Amino acid sequence: MNPVWQAIATFIIRKRLPILIVLGILTAFMWTQRGTELTQAIADVILTNDPDKIVYDDFKQIFGDDGNVIVASLEGDFFKYPLFSQLDSLTRHLDTLDGVMGVFGITRLYDVVRDDSMEQFQLVPMLQQPPQSQADVDSFMQRLSELPFYQGLLMDDSMHTTLLAISLDPKQLDTDQKIPLLHRVKDPVDRFAKDNDLTARFAGLPVLRVNMHETVKKELYLFLGLALIVTGITLLLFFRSFYTVIFPMIVVGSVIIFSMGLIGLFGYKMSLITGIIPALVTVISIPNSVYLITKYHIEFRRTRNKMKSLILVVEKIGIVTVMTNATTAIGLGVLAFTDIAPLREFGIVAGLSVVAAFFISLLLIPVVFSFLPPPNANQTRHLDRRGLTFLIRSLDRIVHNHRGLVYGLAILLTALSLWGMTQILPVAYMTDDVPQDSDVLKDLKFIEARFNGALPFEIMIDTGKRRGVLKRRTLQRIAELQDSLNTYDDISRSISVADFAKFFRQSFFGGGAQNYTLPTRNEFNFIVDYARNTNVFGELSLAKTLTDTNLQITRISASVRDIGSLNMEALVDSVQRDIDQIFEDDDEATIHITGTTRIFILANDALIENLLKSLLIAFAVIAFVMGLLFQSVRMVIISLIPNLLPLIMVAGIMGWTGIALKPSTALVFGVAFGIAVDDSIHFLARYRLARKLGDSVGGAVTNSFQDTGVSMIYTSLILFFGFVSFTASDFGGTQALGLLTSLTLVIAMFSNLLFLPSLLLTFDKDDTPEAQPDEATPLAR
Repeated sequence: MNPVWQAIATFIIRKRLPILIVLGILTAFMWTQRGTELTQAIADVILTNDPDKIVYDDFKQIFGDDGNVIVASLEGDFFKYPLFSQLDSLTRHLDTLDGVMGVFGITRLYDVVRDDSMEQFQLVPMLQQPPQSQADVDSFMQRLSELPFYQGLLMDDSMHTTLLAISLDPKQLDTDQKIPLLHRVKDPVDRFAKDNDLTARFAGLPVLRVNMHETVKKELYLFLGLALIVTGITLLLFFRSFYTVIFPMIVVGSVIIFSMGLIGLFGYKMSLITGIIPALVTVISIPNSVYLITKYHIEFRRTRNKMKSLILVVEKIGIVTVMTNATTAIGLGVLAFTDIAPLREFGIVAGLSVVAAFFISLLLIPVVFSFLPPPNANQTRHLDRRGLTFLIRSLDRIVHNHRGLVYGLAILLTALSLWGMTQILPVAYMTDDVPQDSDVLKDLKFIEARFNGALPFEIMIDTGKRRGVLKRRTLQRIAELQDSLNTYDDISRSISVADFAKFFRQSFFGGGAQNYTLPTRNEFNFIVDYARNTNVFGELSLAKTLTDTNLQITRISASVRDIGSLNMEALVDSVQRDIDQIFEDDDEATIHITGTTRIFILANDALIENLLKSLLIAFAVIAFVMGLLFQSVRMVIISLIPNLLPLIMVAGIMGWTGIALKPSTALVFGVAFGIAVDDSIHFLARYRLARKLGDSVGGAVTNSFQDTGVSMIYTSLILFFGFVSFTASDFGGTQALGLLTSLTLVIAMFSNLLFLPSLLLTFDKDDTPEAQPDEATPLAR
């Protein structure tokens, strides 16, 4: 035996009381440091020096946050009195609420009136006072029908659905005040709808953010509870002993406290991705206890000496436990080297939590069981279950006698999976993490159907010159680009300074709808002179958000449907071609498509790229670590191939079933690979020891089955059920992570129990007479 591990084992047993005290103190300390505060802001997933990120930051600096608007949709005959009057009262009330920066609705519209005495335009509220009769409403509606400026902005084509665009304070949206703020806004709208037998619907990024915030808070404890219950029940079914359930769960509890403490110590906050860490470490820390307890039972049966058995457990599988935890920590920890803050935080905390799980398990399990009575026959009976014994012997016979079948099946599944991989589409939706049957998603789809979009789509135009926005040629190009945008079914009616120029011309020539066009060359200077004298940016909030103070930079603002990242990229590319064509002869202007939706596409691509890179890094590092363990390139290759097969198969299943490649599904491969390779290490470590002690290849394989097969099956099933519990999430990404990871681990279990020993029997031939499966003796050394 390794003298180092023998010394460590002896130290643990001899110093068991001080070890318990130190672990208790450290756990108590980490409990005081635990981080449970939920993040309030949308995480940055694009590098700060990324050109598109710089453009977006500049956009927000000039025009404000494009993700702070709630859109409330109401259906009804609003041009009937008194409903119109009640809608006006609701709009006025909303505008007085704390955290509301402005409300844009049909009762808050402005008309433009030419004032020759002042040589300017007057911006006059279309509703000077609350309407008192149907005649007042009819007069308003008549004038509104003559103003093309507002068509498609706040009323749908049927004039039966109206919108209220409610701008919220971005500062409150980035704090825990966003939830009460949203309720302050929604409650009066809901009351208005209920009182008038209407339906109110809400959309916008603040709605999605609050929905995600509340769900993360709920699921943080839901998954932790589910993971503990599922793993506890599974342990009880396997071991049929409360001792072997209670104390592994104590280990898990300590690891959870350490993970929460790490989040607090590093100053991180709970987000959608870091929120699953407690449940994740619950699941992945259990195998340590399973391997240690199972090995303890095996050794006690042989020695009948409790203390000696506990020391032998640490001696024999201590280094193996180090390696298995190292590979799991690497699979998660490589995310710490990504450029994306949420992934980096997840990698750091999850990786260090696995390290903590190793030390806590290795120390606490031997120490606790040293104080308990020796296991009785009932507690070790799980080693003799006929069904489990039959399964292990059957697998042993298959790899000895039917390796051709194993290889044929592996080749067939690999070929089918490679074909399936070609069908994978890297597509994500902004509402991926919103349940398909939720009111949030239904409301969004309704508003999209009526107005062609509800998510921000922005085009920022830098004319290159002060007051360049007022140039007639610039306005012509902007109007031409808007006409192009109107041809896209997935983009809503847009708004720009060109629309105001048309509105001003309409007013200048008497207010008729036929005059709603851009000024001609001869008209332009007269209308511009009137516009310059008009305090349009002081009175009309809509206009204030369309240009900078120097009138050099302007925007075209629209909304877009949630059509998925692939379609969105195609849409952006098509709009970019329109921009290039329209502004082809303008060497001074710089035009960028930006906004939250555009950043989402780039963030999605960046997340997937970083996750796939981290998988390659994890693969290389784990291969290096296993090389250090086995000192053989051939053994490293043999150990990695069975664990690549599950990844390929799951990728194929994603292609067959139409599961898209997105951040949540890309995360599966790194997490699952780091965990799955643990079974290979346990099997190969026992195989390597048996070979050193003189067993033939066949005998070593059989002994490895008998010595590690039970633990491999137990841990794989525990991990399977643990990750399956993630499918109870309301987040689509978490559901995919749980389903695909559990599927990967089950495939990996069979791959390591069939494909791995088959490779050993084929490529590790020797001259030692090979024992048949039924003739091999259990490894008892």
